Amino acid sequence: MVTLVVTLAVAAILALARPDAEQGTAAGVVSASTPYAGATTPPAPAPEFRLRDQRGRETTIAQFRGRPLLVTFLYSHCQDTCPILARQIAGALDQVGGRPLPVIIISVDPGGDTAESSQRFLNRMRLGGRARFLLGDRARLAPIWKAYGVQPQGSGFDHSAKVFLLDGRGRQRVSFPVDQLTDDALAHDIGVLQAQDDGRAASR
Repeated sequence: MVTLVVTLAVAAILALARPDAEQGTAAGVVSASTPYAGATTPPAPAPEFRLRDQRGRETTIAQFRGRPLLVTFLYSHCQDTCPILARQIAGALDQVGGRPLPVIIISVDPGGDTAESSQRFLNRMRLGGRARFLLGDRARLAPIWKAYGVQPQGSGFDHSAKVFLLDGRGRQRVSFPVDQLTDDALAHDIGVLQAQDDGRAASR
């Protein structure tokens, strides 16, 4: 009996001390064995959609194949988490510099977001000309929210605030909840995805 207890205790200590131990999160898994700062997910095609942005341009994930893509969910009248998240995105884009990254923002407030309010939000967050703000009615947006596991804005509760990074093949690879997002971490993971896509292109 004593031997069994000692064995179990040693096993527990070793498990805690593993350098490559993975930490689960709601968005995926953070692991020391991956090159990413954000939470990783098994590579799988990201849910597709077809919406129009604040300028009326039809937008899909497929049209950005061949380069990494950032997808997030915000609303233009938000006063708390959305500005924080948007500024982190702008800061990361500043860091990647000459390698512009397509950014898609999907509305979580179809009743409040308009083309005008969305453009004002982008300009205020230094994302004018750097991001598309996709709009639609609830019937069009609800399946997209569900596919990405996002809670829309509602009375008495805040929407889910996450950033998703897709690789050049349109696969979801990394995600950040707003409380774990920094512009440095986001820029780092964008750079990793860009380097991976460069490597695939060079090997063809």
